[in-house]
Amino acid sequence: HNDMCTFNDIIRKNNLVELPLKGRLYTWSNMQQNPLLEQLDWFFTSLHWTLAYPNTLVKP
Repeated sequence: HNDMCTFNDIIRKNNLVELPLKGRLYTWSNMQQNPLLEQLDWFFTSLHWTLAYPNTLVKP
């Protein structure tokens, strides 16, 4: 029996929702002339929190 959960399994099992990043699409750059841009940081919350605090947002 495999009890190993993936990251997405944990998100799904806990009914977490993602808080979108406001103000930019990426959270990391390699700072090169032709930069590699990635979103490395993700923010999750519960539906209860989102309903209780609907103006919650994530800023870089």
